[in-house]
Amino acid sequence: MTERWQELDWQGRRRRALLQGVPGHGAPLIVALHGTGGTPRLMAKITGLTARAPGLVLYPAALGEPGSEDPARGAAWSAGPGLGNPAFPDADDAGFLRALIGRVREEASADPARIHLAGLSNGGRMAYRMGLEAADLFASIAVVAGAWDGSGPAPSRSVSTLIFHGTADRHIPYEGGPGAKGRRVLHRPAPETAFAWAKAMGCAPKIQRSASGPHHLDLARAEDGTEVGLWTVEGQGKAWLGGRAWAPTADEPAMDLDATGLLLAFF
Repeated sequence: MTERWQELDWQGRRRRALLQGVPGHGAPLIVALHGTGGTPRLMAKITGLTARAPGLVLYPAALGEPGSEDPARGAAWSAGPGLGNPAFPDADDAGFLRALIGRVREEASADPARIHLAGLSNGGRMAYRMGLEAADLFASIAVVAGAWDGSGPAPSRSVSTLIFHGTADRHIPYEGGPGAKGRRVLHRPAPETAFAWAKAMGCAPKIQRSASGPHHLDLARAEDGTEVGLWTVEGQGKAWLGGRAWAPTADEPAMDLDATGLLLAFF
């Protein structure tokens, strides 16, 4: 395994990302976006993606204070109005990620047809945004404990998406509304969000349900092979399922569901 930091000057600021994995011509590339207050190394630690993914994993860093979950200070992606770090209202994170991925793809000779995106919480919000504004970049997307308010442009192409959401999430409630923790914004119910996303990606309204213990997957398909699935994780708060909690006071991940394994198989 190799590791190196990537640096990119963007909007007059030096931006960074951690690149880990096994390089090779035509290797796949996974881009993993941390949540509010997260860091590239923390995202690598809680997901275990580097050790299990084929090819390379890129962990970009958002602007703001690492380690702080305070929405007013913590490092956060500019995923929509009021969803980034307020100290950087002009942050063009979509442009930064596009430029960063383009550079890494070229320098590492990654396969442009096998670039995937995963995001946790605020990083999941950003993954939704990129799925609309940069659909041409990604073969598929995974969102863990994220949210989408239904806004944004129509995607240039359909992107298969796997969504995980816990029924006890206190930041982005499964049943919708404002969370008791995190950003005080209204959220749509997770099933409504998933259904609207599936519709945006051209999937038929017919849903196929399968279960794994107390958890279940609702999967919609399109004629072109695009799939959108929602894993409803019973009793789970905001966490990377099967991984590690990102802080001592954070919700513990459910260990009977493996988000990393499931999203790698989906990718």
